[in-house]
Amino acid sequence: MIKIMIVDDHHAVLEGTKNLFNDVDDIIVDASDNVYEIHKMINENRSFYDVYLVDINMPEQNGIVLCSKIRTYQPTAKVILYTGDNIEDYYSLLLDKLVHGVLSKTATKEQVIHTIRETLKDSLVIPANFIDFVKNHYNDGDNEDTLKLNDREQQLLQYVSMGYSNSVIAKELQVSQRTIERNLSQLFNLLNVTSRSEAVMVAKERNLF
Repeated sequence: MIKIMIVDDHHAVLEGTKNLFNDVDDIIVDASDNVYEIHKMINENRSFYDVYLVDINMPEQNGIVLCSKIRTYQPTAKVILYTGDNIEDYYSLLLDKLVHGVLSKTATKEQVIHTIRETLKDSLVIPANFIDFVKNHYNDGDNEDTLKLNDREQQLLQYVSMGYSNSVIAKELQVSQRTIERNLSQLFNLLNVTSRSEAVMVAKERNLF
């Protein structure tokens, strides 16, 4: 049997996703809307699952951070981001092997189940435009420093270098502050840094903006 844990703070989404597996005989599904419950369950109670479907936007903790914690507690687990955002925003996490897959909440039942089964086989299920993402971010040359940033990423770095807060950047770009936080998190992963100042320093050293 395949054991799946769904983590999402929206009850309607949580129940709807859980119901996708009602008639799947070899899958057992549990669900939680509490990040700290997941931490306790895995770290203290040692209750493990084969696959974790994790929402990005949760009030207690960013889903990306939770994915990292899950993999620390349970290295053999398969972790799939489950998001209502544009999944292209999280392709860098696949490249860096921080997650095993990215699924849109608009995915069909068949797509969700197929992705889970393939992930358990250590196969990566990716949309066709993932190849475009790789091409846009990495050159084909032999230079080991081949990372390239897209226009939005360069724009974010420019604002960060000017000392703009996340809320100010969000107003400038007319998006939510949480979107900026997610975009910066992705950018930090691309640059392999942990802070705004480090991101600017590394990007300037590598002439990325």
